[in-house]
Amino acid sequence: MNLIEDDIEISIEFEQKMLWYEEEFDLIFNNNSLYDNEQNKKLANQLLGKLSETINEYRDQKVFHLLVHTLNNIERNHPEFFE
Repeated sequence: MNLIEDDIEISIEFEQKMLWYEEEFDLIFNNNSLYDNEQNKKLANQLLGKLSETINEYRDQKVFHLLVHTLNNIERNHPEFFE
């Protein structure tokens, strides 16, 4: 593989991770009756912290934009965790 193919593969892998995070967040928090408010916030903070840590795995500007896009999508769907 050459450098360009490696970059494409890394971008695809990262994009798949970001989609997974969005889907998991929706699956967990769209049914808020499963948890009380404090448990929701604690779990959401843990997931968001883990999501933010993934940027350390990839040192690429395009990947950073994907992370920001994912965080914005999660915030749009679940603003209660970003207050």
